Amino acid sequence: MLATFCVGGVAKADLQHTFEGRWVANDRHLTLDLLRCDDGWCGIEVTAGGSCGRTILRAAKDPDNDNGQLTGRVELEVQNPPYTIAMHLFRRNPNDPETLVIHGETHGRTSQFGWVRRIYPYTAEFVRVGATTCRHDPKVL
Repeated sequence: MLATFCVGGVAKADLQHTFEGRWVANDRHLTLDLLRCDDGWCGIEVTAGGSCGRTILRAAKDPDNDNGQLTGRVELEVQNPPYTIAMHLFRRNPNDPETLVIHGETHGRTSQFGWVRRIYPYTAEFVRVGATTCRHDPKVL
């Protein structure tokens, strides 16, 4: 019984930290360090030179959905509206590494006027390449 409790505790702890790490987009245009912050997750942009940039992503577990998906926002460019996102982890095959998928769109921005309203979808797949080195600054955001 003690072994079952210990294994269950490790599995639960592992689930809480599965998003943590350095993630590189398959198209290599974006590298993120994902780490815990406040009551959710923060994504810090890693520059081409490897230094830590600004916090561009904030996500948390969806309280209405217990499928492991996180929801939040990502701001890829300061001058453009942020994307409302959903992100999750999956494996194509049991032996493959985990893939992080982020889906988003800009239509959640109702305060912005436009004669022709458009939805700009965003989808990216990321692979984990290591541990985080950036730290979240709580004064940012």
